[in-house]
Amino acid sequence: MRTHRRTTHGSAVAILLTTLLTTLLTTVAPPTPLTPSAAATSNGATVAAPPAPSPACPKDAKDTGPATCLLRAGTGGGDQPLPRVAAGRGPLTARDLQEAYRLPSDWLGGGQSVAVVTPYDNPEAGDELAEYRKANGMPPCDADFPCFKKINQRGGDTPPAPSPAWAVHSSVGLQLAAAACPNCKLLLVQADDPSLAAMAAAVDQAAAQGATAVVPMWGVAEYDGQNALAARFDHAPTTVVAPSGAGFNSGGRQILPAAYPSVIAVGGTQLYRDPATTRGWNESAWRDTASGCSMYAPRPAWQPAGACGSRRTVADVAAVASSDTPVQVYSTSLGGWGTAAGTPIAAAFIAGVYGLAGTDSATPAGKRLYAAAPYLNDIVAGSNGACGGGRICTAARGYDGPSGMGTPNGTGAF
Repeated sequence: MRTHRRTTHGSAVAILLTTLLTTLLTTVAPPTPLTPSAAATSNGATVAAPPAPSPACPKDAKDTGPATCLLRAGTGGGDQPLPRVAAGRGPLTARDLQEAYRLPSDWLGGGQSVAVVTPYDNPEAGDELAEYRKANGMPPCDADFPCFKKINQRGGDTPPAPSPAWAVHSSVGLQLAAAACPNCKLLLVQADDPSLAAMAAAVDQAAAQGATAVVPMWGVAEYDGQNALAARFDHAPTTVVAPSGAGFNSGGRQILPAAYPSVIAVGGTQLYRDPATTRGWNESAWRDTASGCSMYAPRPAWQPAGACGSRRTVADVAAVASSDTPVQVYSTSLGGWGTAAGTPIAAAFIAGVYGLAGTDSATPAGKRLYAAAPYLNDIVAGSNGACGGGRICTAARGYDGPSGMGTPNGTGAF
C-alpha cells in the first residue's frame, strides 16, 4: 500500500492562511459561544458566524431505544464549506486539527484501517466522505486507493434499515477519522439498532475485519450486569475508543462502552488558535464533556486511583469537542456543509490518531497512553462541574477526569 500525499497547492494554501492569521491576530479574547451573528473572517470580510451545534438526535424515542445520543450538529453552509470566523475559533478544518495536534498526517497511516460503528444505514455516507476529502485536499477513495467500505454487523453487504435521524453520526465519524489519518482505510460497520448488544456485534465484526482502531459513535448508560458484555469490547491489538459522554457524573452512571476498562474513553476540549502561546493554540477542558466514576467497572491497573478508588475513572484522553469551537463536516442530513461537536467527534478523531500511529503492540493501549505524558498536551484549565476543585471534574497538571492524560501531541502516545 503506497502512502498518498496531499497536493502542494493545498499545503501552500494552508500555510498561507496560517501566516495571515498569525499576522492579523495580535490578541485573542477568552472563548465565547459562537452565535449566528456577524463575524470577521481571517481575510477581514464580514460574514454570518455559523450557528452553534445543537443535539443531533432522533426525536422519536423508538428511534433512540436505550441509546444515549451525544452528538451536536449545526447547519448553515449548503454546498460551500463554511468560512473560518474571527480568532480561529472554528469551524475547524482537517488541516487545523492536524496542525493543532502536530500530526504527520501526510506521511503515515498507509496500510492501517479505522472502523466507525453507527446504528442503521446511511446510504449517502460514501458520497459525503468524498465531498469532505475533496474540500480538505485528501486523495479520493477510488479504484486506485479503495479507502472506503461499508458493511453490516455480520460482515455482509446488505445494509440495515436507513435512519436519517442517525445518519449524521456516520458522516461525522468517517470524516473526523479521515481528518487525523487521510491515508487510512475507513470501514463503516452499521449495527442493526442502537442497543449495546448490536454495538458489541458491530465492534466484534470491525475487529475481525482487521481494523487498527474502532469507534462506536454513541453510548448506553451503565447498568447492573454490564460486565457480561465487557469482553466484546476488548480486542487487542485492535484499539476500541469511545465518547466519554456528556456532563460530570451523569447521575452516578457513566456511558458504555467508555466505562469498560479495555476501552479508551475520550473526553472533549475547547480549542482555538492563539498566536500568543508557544503551541499556537489554546485548549481547555470543555464544560459539557463527561467525567466521573464508573458504577460497576473496575479500575485498570495503569489508571491512577484518585477519587474513584477501585472503580474506573472516565476519561483517558481528549480532543476538541466544544460547541464553541466546532469542526466542519459535510452531511446531507445537515443540508450540506455544517458544524459538529460533542465527545463523539473527539472519539472519532482519536480513533484516526490510533490509525495514523499504526502501533502493533501486545501492550494494552491504555497502558501505553498513561506512560506517554511527553507526547500529550497536558490540559490544565477548565471544568465540567462542581467537585470542590478536585481532579475528577477540573483540569489539572497530570491526570484529570475531563481530559484524562491530555490531548495528542504527535502520535507517540498512541
